[in-house]
Amino acid sequence: MRVFLAVLCIASAASATFFQDCGSVASDVVFNLEDCDAVPCLLQRGRSYAVNFIFTASQASTSLKIGASASIGGINVPWPGVDTDGCAWLEGTATPCPYAAGARVDWTMQAEVLSAYPAISSVATFKLIDEQGVFQTCAAVPFTIV
Repeated sequence: MRVFLAVLCIASAASATFFQDCGSVASDVVFNLEDCDAVPCLLQRGRSYAVNFIFTASQASTSLKIGASASIGGINVPWPGVDTDGCAWLEGTATPCPYAAGARVDWTMQAEVLSAYPAISSVATFKLIDEQGVFQTCAAVPFTIV
């Protein structure tokens, strides 16, 4: 765990939330999870949190899919209730879908932590996947649900 935390600190020194990049092809990736200034992020049950990526797209795309999951017992479990249409979260922004290669994209969605979730510690992974199946962004961040 210490090595993971050290990598997180190095990989995300420029962002407000420490994260491990897990395969982003976009450049200048910044990841923010609302109210998380240190890992593990403490997530309150019954609350929503803004999840934000700012990145420079590596290629043009007409669509963007969200991949949000948590590692539970070594298995990646999809985050329940997440609408996987990433373009919906870009409507009304300066870079809606389709976006061009080299565009600076600022994407934000709300992730709910339901009251029914158990109190656990794990690692969440958030990805934005373009129409070619390429991970424009991928961030892994440790969290604890309280």
